[in-house]
Amino acid sequence: MAPSRLMVDELMAGTHPVMLGPHALRALERWLVRDARNARCFVLGDENTLVQCLPELLAHVPSLREAETIQVRSGERTKDLDVCRALWAHLSERGADRGAVLVALGGGVITDLGGFVAATYKRGIRCVNVPTTLMGMVDAAIGGKTAIDLGGIKNLVGVFADPAGVHVHPPFLRSLGKRELLSGVAEMIKHGLVRDAAHWNELRRAPLHDLEALTPLIVRSAAIKAEVVTEDPREQGPRKLLNFGHTIGHALEALALESAQRSLLHGEAVAIGMIAETWLSWRLGLLDRDRMNAVQEHLLGLFPAYTMQPADHHRVIELMRHDKKNVADGFRFTLLTGIGSAQVDVPVTAAQTAEALDHYRLLIRDAQQHHHPQA
Repeated sequence: MAPSRLMVDELMAGTHPVMLGPHALRALERWLVRDARNARCFVLGDENTLVQCLPELLAHVPSLREAETIQVRSGERTKDLDVCRALWAHLSERGADRGAVLVALGGGVITDLGGFVAATYKRGIRCVNVPTTLMGMVDAAIGGKTAIDLGGIKNLVGVFADPAGVHVHPPFLRSLGKRELLSGVAEMIKHGLVRDAAHWNELRRAPLHDLEALTPLIVRSAAIKAEVVTEDPREQGPRKLLNFGHTIGHALEALALESAQRSLLHGEAVAIGMIAETWLSWRLGLLDRDRMNAVQEHLLGLFPAYTMQPADHHRVIELMRHDKKNVADGFRFTLLTGIGSAQVDVPVTAAQTAEALDHYRLLIRDAQQHHHPQA
C-alpha cells in the first residue's frame, strides 16, 4: 500500500469508497488523474458552496480548475423536475458525453440532485460527492440514494446509483452556521440510537462547536452509515434502521414547506420525528420509560421547538401516506428497542401516529410554560 493511502480514512459503502480526513481531496485529485484524465468535468453547487467551498476544493484538486461550474439555488425546492430538465439540457448543450464527471459540491440537496441528474443523463455518467455540510458528510452523500421531490412529497422520484466516490473534507464545516451544524448532528444521534450506544453517549458529551473534537465522531457516524449500506445496499432489510425519525420527520419537513411558518431543516424535522417515534417505541412496549425520557430530554435541549396545531396532524398523516417506506395497509416504522438497537417494519396506525404528534406538541407546550410562567 502506498504511503499516501495511509493518510486517508477509507471506508466502503456498498460498492463505492468514502474517503475521510485531511487528504480526502488529494485522493480525489489522484482519482481524476488516474481514472478521468480526459473527461469533461462539471462542478454542481449552490450560491453558498460555490463561494465558500469551491476555492478550497480547487486549491486541493487542481484537475478541476478547468471544470465548468453550474450553480443552482440552495434549498429543498431545488430538488425539482424543472431543475433537472435544465441541468440535463445544460450538460447536453456543453457536449457532456458518457465519459463526463459531475462533482456535486454541497449538502444533501446538491448530492441528491446531482446524483439523480448524473444517473439519468445518457443512462448514467460518473458522479463524485464532495459534501460540505455535516448532514452530507455523515449521511446524505453516502449510500447511493438519489432523488428529487414531486408534488410536495420528499424524494418521491429517484434511483439507487452509487457515486464514483465520496470525499469528506471536515474543514468545509467552518462555512456552516450553528443551525446547519446541528441539523447534521441529528443524523449522528440517530446513528447512535439505532446502532451504537457508545456513539450516542459520546455525542451527548461532545463539545459540538469544536471541529477537532467533532471530527472523530464524524468518521464514526460515516462508518455506521457505510456499514449499514454495505449490509443492505437496496434497503430490503437492515438499511431500514436508518429510517428512524424519518417517517414522521419527512412529513413534517413537507408540511413546513407548505406553510408560512419558519421552514424546518432536514435534521430539525428528523429530531422531532425521533422524539415522536421514541414515544411510539415506549407506547408499543419496545422501549422503557427511562430511556425514552433520556432521548427526549437530550433532543429537546438541542433543537428549537416547532409549534404545531392539532389541525396539522391530519395533514402530516396524509403526507405520510405517500412515503415510499409504507405499504398499502398502514405505516411501517423503525422504532427503538433500546439505546443502540431498533426494530424495522413495526406496524403503526394513523391514530397512534396522531397520538405521537400530540405528545410532541404537549411536550413543547409544557416546556414553554415552564420557561415562561404566567404572571
